[in-house]
This record gives sequence, structure tokens and C-alpha cells, in this order.
Amino acid sequence: MTTEVDIPAPPPAGGSGEALLAVRGLRVVFDGFVAIGGIDFTVNRGELRFLIGPNGAGKTTLVDVITGLTKPAAGSVTFGGVELVGRREYRIVKLGIGRTFQTATVFEDLTVLENIDLAASFRMAVPKLFLRRRGVTDAVAQVLETTQLAELADRKAGVLSHGQRQWLEIGMLLAQDPQLLLLDEPVAGMTKDERERTGLLLQQIAAERTVVVIEHDMEFLRRFASVVTVLHEGKVLTEGTVAEVQADPRVQEVYLGRKKEDAAAGSAAVLGLEATP
Repeated sequence: MTTEVDIPAPPPAGGSGEALLAVRGLRVVFDGFVAIGGIDFTVNRGELRFLIGPNGAGKTTLVDVITGLTKPAAGSVTFGGVELVGRREYRIVKLGIGRTFQTATVFEDLTVLENIDLAASFRMAVPKLFLRRRGVTDAVAQVLETTQLAELADRKAGVLSHGQRQWLEIGMLLAQDPQLLLLDEPVAGMTKDERERTGLLLQQIAAERTVVVIEHDMEFLRRFASVVTVLHEGKVLTEGTVAEVQADPRVQEVYLGRKKEDAAAGSAAVLGLEATP
């Protein structure tokens, strides 16, 4: 039986451009099906990285491995130089990695403030959890301000709009003080104004933390992505800036099934950057 060692301190925040998350030779197999077939993937500190690809490309499986939900058949995942493979989910969270899912998970019978305050207690020492706290801590107040939910602090989470619930879940992550946020389709089902507000929020967060977004909304991607990684059939197809990705003929092949000689002409259209000729 493997005994887990004590958790080291989370890596420091900052946008230095050095590697924060490094995936090497990752392979995941489910009942003989190769979900991920040897991925190498690096995310630098301070990036707002978008992860895209067709359904079944391996995006969610990759995040499941990073967060400890899925055990890989082979490979390494390090966070700030610390190996994550083999660690339990809660230990990975304590290292400084937070995650949302496609459907926001909040406590509907609690207020916005109570949800965020509860999330903030995750890092509190056990004795402090039994103390009755008065007022709003500076950390919780900062989260309310960042997510622009201060005016809704006393509103029950169950009556929030779809977009507000998503912002609350992001706020609950921020209250846990992660250095890496993994967000699964955060703008799905949002209005245009909500998507814009969410993108600006992610940019604000990425100024101090690192954010990886799984997304299918190409308009949202081209508006806010700084770096894009495209997965296909469990492998990295290409990555780079939005302009670099849209210029790669393989991207057009994957999304529209065009032949290589026709792909370059329509590659911009797949990301919605310009009209197809």
C-alpha cells in the first residue's frame, strides 16, 4: 500500500510564464478504449488557457486525471513540481487546484454569502471551524467584489439566474485560494452579456492566478483566449494563439472533415474569425 507524504506548500502565485502544470506521456484506458493516448501538455503561470476539441477528444478525462478523479495507465502530472498522480482528490485541492463542472454546484438553501463563506472555511484550521464568526472576512468580501455578487450576498443561491450561479461557483473556488482553476464550459447557456461579463472575470482572475477553460463557444474563445490547446482522439492536435490555431489545416479537418488542400482556406471559419469565402 502506498502512503502519501505530507502535502508541500502551494506554489506561489504570479504570471512569471514558468511552467505551473506539466503533463507528460499521459495515457488513460477504459476497458480497452484509449481515452488519452500519450498527451504532453504544459500550462504556464498566469495563462488563460482554453482547451477545445470535438466530443470525445479527451478534454474532461484530462481534467479528471489532474484533479484525481481518474487514475492514468501511464504518465506524470506535476503541479509546481509536485507529482499529482496517486494523490487523493482533497489533497490535490489543498495543493491549490480548483475545479468547476458543466452544471454549477452550489448550496441552494444557503445565501450567496454563506456559500462563499463555507467554501472559504475549507482552509481553516479545525478549531476555528467551531468558532462563531461575526461579520464578513476580508477574503470573502474580496470574492464578493471580484465576482460582482456583493449586492446579492443575502439572496438564496436557489433563486439565482443561471449566470449568477456560475459566478457564485467560481467565487466559491476563489474563496479556497487556488493557484489553478479548471473550468468546464463556464459560459454554457449564458446570454451574450453574461458571457462578456464572465470573460472579463476570467481575465481578472488570470492576472493573479492560472485559468484553464474547457469550452465549445468559439465566439467566446476568440474574444478571451490567450493560448489554445486543441485535443483530438486523446492527443494534442495543435496549440498556440487563436491565430496560430485557426491557421492550422488539421483543425479544419477535425471540425469540418475537409481535405487538407481545402482546409487552409476555411480554417478561420471554424473558429468564427471571418466569413467562409
